[in-house]
Amino acid sequence: MTSQIAVIAQSSGEQLNILGTVMVVKLDADGVFVAENVVPPGCGAPLHVHDAEDEIFSILEGELTLISEAGETKARPGDTVWLPRGVPHGFRNATEQTVRALVFANPGARIAAMFRQFDRACSLGPVVPERIGAICAEHGVHFQ
Repeated sequence: MTSQIAVIAQSSGEQLNILGTVMVVKLDADGVFVAENVVPPGCGAPLHVHDAEDEIFSILEGELTLISEAGETKARPGDTVWLPRGVPHGFRNATEQTVRALVFANPGARIAAMFRQFDRACSLGPVVPERIGAICAEHGVHFQ
């Protein structure tokens, strides 16, 4: 990262395939990770926990169902979701419309590496559940 102001255009960023969803990395520098995540209907992530990262979702479009041990809740455009490290959470798009959200992770290095490893694995073909779990575990993310 340089010591100058940077503007990342809406149309730019590193595009990753995360198990059939599109993630566009907007920033991965100095421990900060920001990406736009496009979640198609029916897609999401099961209940899991991050050992080291706090996550924040800022919902841009659509409605995201958030899953926790306490139950489910909805996040809609304009909502900000705080997902602290060590707290089990998941999410899914239970609607017929695409969800777009900005995803922030702090610190971001391990989660960025995990997403890039998923992209590489997806480029080789379908990824079996055992491989998904192994990639996550390598980066401190564990399914509940």
